[in-house]
Amino acid sequence: MGWRVADHITIYREEGWYGAHPNIIRTPGGDLVTLFHRSPATGFSHHSHPLFDVRACRSGDEGQSWGPTELVTAYPYGGVIDFGTHALANGEIFLHGSTVDLVLAQAPEVSKHTWVSRPGVGFHVRSRDNGRTWSHPEPFPPLPDAVNGYPASHTGVCRSGMLEMPDGRMLLPGKATDHPEGRPPFFGMMQSSADGGHSWTYVGRIAEDDVAHFSEPAIYLTPSGRILALFRCHPNQPPGQDVHLVEVHSDDGGRTWSPWRSTTMRGCPGHLLGLRDGRILATVGTRWEGQMGCMARVLDPEARDLDTAQDIVVRADSAESDCGYPWSVELADGRILVVYYHVYEDGTRGIEGTVLEER
Repeated sequence: MGWRVADHITIYREEGWYGAHPNIIRTPGGDLVTLFHRSPATGFSHHSHPLFDVRACRSGDEGQSWGPTELVTAYPYGGVIDFGTHALANGEIFLHGSTVDLVLAQAPEVSKHTWVSRPGVGFHVRSRDNGRTWSHPEPFPPLPDAVNGYPASHTGVCRSGMLEMPDGRMLLPGKATDHPEGRPPFFGMMQSSADGGHSWTYVGRIAEDDVAHFSEPAIYLTPSGRILALFRCHPNQPPGQDVHLVEVHSDDGGRTWSPWRSTTMRGCPGHLLGLRDGRILATVGTRWEGQMGCMARVLDPEARDLDTAQDIVVRADSAESDCGYPWSVELADGRILVVYYHVYEDGTRGIEGTVLEER
């Protein structure tokens, strides 16, 4: 048995617009919704674009066709950066993200009419009608031991990781730093909610190092009760090229965590999807020559073969390295749809999907 690419699908591509960093969920009503960042393709440094909002395309036929873009949420003081979206057990859809504020530049930065982007706050919104309408953004509380907690640039709150526990808690890993300038290294941390994500409590640090730094976590609960978290890791400062996923885990409900360890999954960030047969699909973005796109591994239910499972090339032909960020959903027929962003030959950034099937 093995896995193969069955099809590639274009979900969103529009000249003059930059689409990136998608999520995909199945709504309680059964539709597939792909959510992604969008901003004008102005040549600005896109990942801190103050005009980033979150858009969505919807499919009612298991991803065969996709509707037009719909506005999900925007931040009134700037742009939305990294975010994650989750269908909750109570029928709601929960989205958490970070922002980039548009602020006046300080002297000697050009003039009083110059505006610059700065890391902003963390926020969350929710939908109770299958993602048709969304609540007003609500901020996360400040972190007690981080001077630049959720405002830390590049995924302060988190990216793909959020976990509903059997006892009703919601666990949300992320990153922060205690350096006054907000610089790396960032440590991995955890927040928790006992009321469906309306209020959040800081739990503490779960991965830290004097040199390496951690960001963009994925999180998963195995059948044995182990909580597995995979962080994007930059092992050196300044960030080196050996970016990979590192693992920490908890066997006591998140009270204590193992030391972090490097895995063999090269690239970033990771995403973990539980399949109906109990296995886990782990995906990771890849950005090196000959492999600009994303890869996957299918793991046993406890992820014991995380380091040894066979690599599956999902996509490798992006025209530039500003690509990837995979997120997955299982289709009704057991195949898997992996979504990611992709650079076409004309330089447009859009949202693509790849269908994987087992043979």
